[in-house]
Amino acid sequence: MPEMSPAAADAFLRDLHVGVLAVERTSNPPLAVPIWYDLDEAGNVIIWTPADSWKARLIGAAGRATFIVQQEAEPYAYVMIEGHTTSAPADEGTARRIARRYFGEARGDQFLDSTPVDGNLVITIHRDKLRSFTYDE
Repeated sequence: MPEMSPAAADAFLRDLHVGVLAVERTSNPPLAVPIWYDLDEAGNVIIWTPADSWKARLIGAAGRATFIVQQEAEPYAYVMIEGHTTSAPADEGTARRIARRYFGEARGDQFLDSTPVDGNLVITIHRDKLRSFTYDE
């Protein structure tokens, strides 16, 4: 399987995709949900989610997660990150950056103005392992 170069994988992750977050559960199959994301300077995945959500509770219990983004049209490709997680109370800057990434500046600000930041977490999935595939390289 052709892998992406590290630079190509990073560029792919920085493009606009909806990611899929997967986290283990003890008595059920893994939870897998679509989610918006951003990357920090080191290339770690940053998500913003309610502190009382299934995602947050399961990630808190597991301490690790898998995250994947894919391209559903040719040239088919994906990047998957497996890593340990950390979380912190959400801050407006991170929430605004993620909202603007998906909605643009004006609509992102409008979305955030109607969505409280309090009661949310910023969860970081640290890039412990990266796997990729592409038909393009």
